[in-house]
Amino acid sequence: MRLEASLLREPGERPLPREMLQRTMRSPGRPRQEYRPVIRSAADVERLRRHRVPALLITPEWVTECGYPVHFRPWLAIPEQLSSKVLSEFRVLPVKDGDALREPGVAELIALLLRFDPLAARVVATRNRRTLDPHELYRRVRNEGMERAATKIRLQEFAPAIPKVGAPLPREELRWVERNNPAMGEES
Repeated sequence: MRLEASLLREPGERPLPREMLQRTMRSPGRPRQEYRPVIRSAADVERLRRHRVPALLITPEWVTECGYPVHFRPWLAIPEQLSSKVLSEFRVLPVKDGDALREPGVAELIALLLRFDPLAARVVATRNRRTLDPHELYRRVRNEGMERAATKIRLQEFAPAIPKVGAPLPREELRWVERNNPAMGEES
């Protein structure tokens, strides 16, 4: 068995632009034609967001703004129910909690970074300690099922309620990573 999801337009809502849609094969006996959103740029992601589709582009600029200068190809975070329905030139990061993508903050960024760069998540948490809500971070980590990755980089220092699963990295290694990745504007 597999779960399938669809994007449905509500009455009175404007359709997505035609260049963002790709027609899929119609199932026999099905009266409707199905389409898949095609995401090629950050502007396409913003169009999806304007149509209330929870989608988020994780860019190196956003991570750098949060205190960790880094370069990587952007990731498209999208609810896992929709991840098979979207065609994108970006790498797709399926997310269990689609509501987290509606108004993302630092806690959401940290939870998403745990999936592909846990050390960056640690540095972002350290550099945003004053504005980081421990309850929100706990909720995002639990909703994504990332307790093991959070334990590995000792996120319990920022949100003590996160359960410890597995063995953490030694503190000295984490401090070394934080020291050797200065924030923008700092001297090495």
